[in-house]
Order: sequence, then structure tokens, then C-alpha cells
Amino acid sequence: MEMITQSIPVSLVHEEFGGSKYFRRGYRQVMLGLKTEEEIMGSSIYQSLIIQAVVFYLKTILPKKQYWVPTNEAGLHLHPKENMANDIVVIEKDKLPNPQSELYNNVPPKFIIEVDIKIDPIDYNTEPATDVSMSYIVEKSSKLIDFGVDGVAWILTRHQQVILARSQRNLEVYHWHETVPLFDEFSFCLKDILEEEGILPASVTDPS
Repeated sequence: MEMITQSIPVSLVHEEFGGSKYFRRGYRQVMLGLKTEEEIMGSSIYQSLIIQAVVFYLKTILPKKQYWVPTNEAGLHLHPKENMANDIVVIEKDKLPNPQSELYNNVPPKFIIEVDIKIDPIDYNTEPATDVSMSYIVEKSSKLIDFGVDGVAWILTRHQQVILARSQRNLEVYHWHETVPLFDEFSFCLKDILEEEGILPASVTDPS
């Protein structure tokens, strides 16, 4: 695949922070005319169902009068030229002064959950091209925690793991069958959530 030299449209920029722009996964195919922008904008069926199931679960365990749970790439404005898109956001209602605003939210959410990495994971500006997936997870999580977010959980479908980033802690890695802490007394077990929704087949219990 030949290198792309023309300018990249703003619509293909997924996020911008730390002095870098992160382009949507598949942007190179769009630039080469192999795909349309619409073909790379959405989530897969699997990712969409996971997001729906986790949002439904959070809305059943969190106090309704205390928290909102926005989704659908909820925009977050941290600082000038630092804007992020988040899959699932838990935000305290009393900290969001204008829920009818048409601007990006600029209030630190309580917790954020991401399902997979939506940016192109390869940096083609290096020689040879390098995988930036883990550095992206670390940098984005650090930016969010510095902004005031309690924690960030990354649900990774390929390896069925959850990477958890929290303030003053090392990154924690959980398998889907393990319980992942959120904040206060709240937690989630992704395997249980997905089995209850029928997204994953229910585990077979040993009759013995």
C-alpha cells in the first residue's frame, strides 16, 4: 500500500490530544479510494452489542438520580486542541450544568469504558511502521485520569481482556470472567453480562 501524501480530512480524525492527531481505523483505505468514510465510522455488531449490554447493566446498578451513562462516542473536551470520543461514560448529574448543551462535555466524568481501539493502530510515519495500540491506551488513560476521571476500563474483544487504569496505580489486566472494580462499591463481570444478554453462550455448569 503506497504512502498517502495528500492532506487527511478532518472527518477522519477520531481524536486529538498530547500534540497528536489520531485517525480513524481504516482511514488509509478511504484515502486510497478503497472504502468510503461511512464504511469506517461505525462499530461492529459485536462491539455495538457489548456497549449496549454494558450500558444497560450500568443503568441497573447505578443510582438513577445520581448518574447519567452517555454512549455513542460521547465527546469530551479536555483542553484546547485536546478532544476525545468515548464509548461509555459515567458522569455525575450534579456536575453537568447544562445537559441540553450542543457542545462537547468539558466536565471530568466519573468513569469511562472503551470497547476496543477505534484509531488506526499503526503509525505509518515511522520506518518500519510501528504498532501504537498500547501507547495509545496508556496515553489516553493518563490524560483522562489527569483530567479528573477516576478510572478507565478498556474492553478488548480480541483477547477477551479488560485493561483497567486508575489514579496512582499500575495498569491492571483482567480476564472477562473476573470482576472488574469501577468506583465505590460498583463493579462488573463482563462474561456474566454478555452471557445474560445472550451475546456469549452461557457457561456449561459441571453436573458433578
